[in-house]
Amino acid sequence: MTYKTSIASFTKDQTSIIKGIAILMIIFHNFFHWIEPVDSMENEFFFKTDHVKVFLQSFADSPWEFINILFSYLGHYGVEIFIFISGYGLAKSFLSKEKSWGRFMIDRLKKLYPLLLIGLVVFILFKITMTYAIPTAAEWRSILYKLLFINLFIPGETMVLCGPWWFFGLIIQLYIFFPLLYKLISKYGFKAFALISITSYLFVYYALNNWHLTGGLTVMQHCVAHFPEFCLGIYLGKKENITANIWVFLIALTVFILGNFYEAFFPITFLSVTYVLLFIFVKVISWNPKPNMIRRIIVYFGNISMMLFVIHGMFRWQFVCLAKHYNNPGITIIFALLYILEVFFLSLSAKVVYDWIQQLLKKTKPEE
Repeated sequence: MTYKTSIASFTKDQTSIIKGIAILMIIFHNFFHWIEPVDSMENEFFFKTDHVKVFLQSFADSPWEFINILFSYLGHYGVEIFIFISGYGLAKSFLSKEKSWGRFMIDRLKKLYPLLLIGLVVFILFKITMTYAIPTAAEWRSILYKLLFINLFIPGETMVLCGPWWFFGLIIQLYIFFPLLYKLISKYGFKAFALISITSYLFVYYALNNWHLTGGLTVMQHCVAHFPEFCLGIYLGKKENITANIWVFLIALTVFILGNFYEAFFPITFLSVTYVLLFIFVKVISWNPKPNMIRRIIVYFGNISMMLFVIHGMFRWQFVCLAKHYNNPGITIIFALLYILEVFFLSLSAKVVYDWIQQLLKKTKPEE
């Protein structure tokens, strides 16, 4: 029996598959977790033991709802995959051409800001179309907070306008720290990854036990809570091969399970589930499955994953309401697929605009 499986660095298609799986997990989670039997009961930003009890009881009471239940409770971990693959991709980019902190942030903002602006324009058009009214003063204020990437620090503002957009505040924080994290891991390797992770967890445990935040604020939405997954991506991005170890997988799986029952393990579940999913993916790659239609679809979803991310949150509610009205597992799946289809075509249109903006930015890029 082999305890380790090694593969070469992820190819472009393999990276797209990871992104495609991640975005599908997130989209289905953001649809299903509003629909019974598991209604917004995931352990994502806050921990409650009752959540896993509802999750397990739902399988016993409604086994035919297993797709709904799985995505409702587990789908949000697609965010961790994005965080990991972001660190991985940035590390690979820096290996070929390292940049100053300023140049790096400018390049990141050139990619991130057009994405956010497209989302905000769609939000305003959606608001006018659905309510025949322009955004309120409070909504314009929230738009400003999003543009400044400070909504995660303001009570009541973390999830407004479009819930999934809280991630913009997180990713910009990770970008700010990336050059420093990259240098530390480049110099000290695994020791730096381990020390950063331990320090992050000490801070998170202290914050969870001593900071009584209100208005939806939580340390679990900030970069310090997700440095371990991000740094794992950086660490592996600097290596020539990626190795999946069965013993580390079993430990990670155990920690993940414990983290759903005991709050003491909760902050570590995000890193542990990242390794569990990474191990599974490496194993699947090592089997060398032949390309098929499903794989090509997932690759395409991965290629437009950020457009899907910025668009999908605003267009779920009509399908959620219809699913709740009919309250039938089969019909709910149909509405979920129709929802994905609508978001897919809207994202293709948005991508045309995004690509056009990127071309304009390239033409105006100053010579280095």
